[in-house]
Amino acid sequence: MSDLENLVNELPQLADSMKLTIGNSTEIRREIERISNIQNKLNIIENKLQEVLNSERFNKGVLGAIPFFGTIASFFIPGGFLVEALVSAGSGLLAEKLGDPDKETSLSELIENVENLIDWGDIIKDIAENILTDSQLLIKLEERQSKSLPEEVRQIDEALRIHLDFDEEQTLRQQVQQIKVAQEQLKQVHPKLDSILQNFERDVETLERIKAFISYFGESVFSIEWFDEEHGLIISYEGQTTTLGIILNECVSLKEKANALIDRANRLRGQAEQSLKHLEKERRHQEQKQPRRKQSERSTQTGESLNPIDRTMSSEQRRGGRSGWILILSTLTLGVLGFIGWKTTFQISPSQQTIANSGIPLNIEEQKTNSEASPTLTPTPQPDPTATNLAAAQKLAMEAAVMTQNPPHPLENWQQVQGKWQESIKLLEAIPDNSPVATQAQEKLSVYRTNYQAITNRIVTEQKAATNLEAAQKLAGEAALMVNNPPHPKEVWQNAQSKLQQAINLLTSIPQGTFVEAQAKEKLADYQKNYRLVSNRIKTETP
Repeated sequence: MSDLENLVNELPQLADSMKLTIGNSTEIRREIERISNIQNKLNIIENKLQEVLNSERFNKGVLGAIPFFGTIASFFIPGGFLVEALVSAGSGLLAEKLGDPDKETSLSELIENVENLIDWGDIIKDIAENILTDSQLLIKLEERQSKSLPEEVRQIDEALRIHLDFDEEQTLRQQVQQIKVAQEQLKQVHPKLDSILQNFERDVETLERIKAFISYFGESVFSIEWFDEEHGLIISYEGQTTTLGIILNECVSLKEKANALIDRANRLRGQAEQSLKHLEKERRHQEQKQPRRKQSERSTQTGESLNPIDRTMSSEQRRGGRSGWILILSTLTLGVLGFIGWKTTFQISPSQQTIANSGIPLNIEEQKTNSEASPTLTPTPQPDPTATNLAAAQKLAMEAAVMTQNPPHPLENWQQVQGKWQESIKLLEAIPDNSPVATQAQEKLSVYRTNYQAITNRIVTEQKAATNLEAAQKLAGEAALMVNNPPHPKEVWQNAQSKLQQAINLLTSIPQGTFVEAQAKEKLADYQKNYRLVSNRIKTETP
């Protein structure tokens, strides 16, 4: 039995390792060898289980009779439920592969799960072999150096979070270049997102789907963990576990984000290029005025270029006349006012700069220029707003799943999880029937309601376990008081014995995996010891 116990205790680790990591050709060949080794171990376990199943001692085939069942169960999530969010959060996958630990599991059912793991190994090995025969796919695997799509969109978003410097021509030119780079990146991301969305929304060959995953994850290495009818392909990468459906929703959100970034880039570039034109005009005007000023200064010093009016004014100045001074001042005043007016027309005030940064055109001419300067990228129609309800519901489900990691948990934790499921259900129920995501929402709604009920049942179990522990402690305390300061009549000892027996029964009824289980086990050992002492005392008492 110890050999079988050790083998079965390996099952969770073997099940968790039964996956295909998509690396380069050398790494994939290693994966094939590794998976074959796991299958060999699983074959040995299957044969041992078959021997036990056929033996007379376990002819009923109830795994619950095997003493090491509790060890297996400790690898699973107590509660008897598996939900999409739990799979996405990286737990529950073992329960998906090996079965529900809270149900009475038969040997034949466990054998069937082991056989399914072996068959899954054959499937992912076939996928690996097909990858090795696809030269184009191998080249793509060898050369993948790009970032993941979520990371690309995030970096573009950061690059476009700039405040245009309308007063500094050099800085503004650098910002325009930065915007152009972001636009070129968006030109590459947009069709890539469209291609991936089309792939995920259609029923395609496995290799085609893997190509789409490579485009989505970029240089991040990912693994094919499992496949079932409810979740489809289950994928893990960078310590996270997700499903095809979740990645599809993420792509929809990324496309919406890319469309918004296209609008932002077009607006910023139009405003920046319009401002550059103004700055260039101002600079050219200043350059044209500078030579005339220098020439005028030289002429004044030499006296060679005075026109008749200047000569007249100079003559009048020599005679003490004042009309020439009046004419000079008038001319200078007009020039200065003209220059100030021109400067005011083309210089952007701080308030106007704020408006420009907010995306509101300054005038009709700027609107025209923005239109001419904007690139040809055209945003696609925005997704239905009700899709945000679906995304929010899935986020709450993910949070609920994370909170159930590494049980046991106190009752308050399960109640918080219940609240998140309840809120996610409300969000899905608010999605109208005519929404594009209505069908998907209804599918999620059915699953989430089941999960909510499962959590509710778990809360009832935890509450009952806590109540039983409290009641057992009260009974044991009463028994201790009754037998204090002996001697006592036999009836007193018998009454104490009865209370201890009730306390023991309450503790043994507390399910495995509950929060108070460990405390209940400690109390149980003490109460059983006290029960034996009281029973022996009863035997020694005379009638």
